[in-house]
Amino acid sequence: MKKWEDEVTVRVDRPLAVSKKQFTKTEIKALIERAMREETGADFAFMNAGGVRDTLPSGQLLERHIWNIMPFDNLVVIGKFKGRELPPVVLNGKQVDPDRDYTLAVSDYTAANQSARSELNATGLKFGDDVGILRDIIIDWCRKKQVLE
Repeated sequence: MKKWEDEVTVRVDRPLAVSKKQFTKTEIKALIERAMREETGADFAFMNAGGVRDTLPSGQLLERHIWNIMPFDNLVVIGKFKGRELPPVVLNGKQVDPDRDYTLAVSDYTAANQSARSELNATGLKFGDDVGILRDIIIDWCRKKQVLE
């Protein structure tokens, strides 16, 4: 067991960023959506609240913290949709041009379960190929940000 823990420690206990505050799961959901938008260039992103598995402490963050939040190997997929096709949960009250094309980034889990109320509460949305593992995208984004507020 110690052998495996030592191997994992080397991989995930690397400094990543500094958090200026403790983040709740709801706040982390918003951070993940922001990371997905900024790292993929998507106009909108959606993260299901149930997929956020931990909180973030204030102070030094390690890659382990992101692994604890996102222990799954979910992939990020992107779809291109007209404004009128975007689910209300994604818009979050924002107005869009119904005839303009927008890009939406979600996890492959959300895309596959899009009709669920906890997900997009929509059907028929087609997403393209994946653009990477969600956890890796979050880690890369945090590393670039260096400070989370």
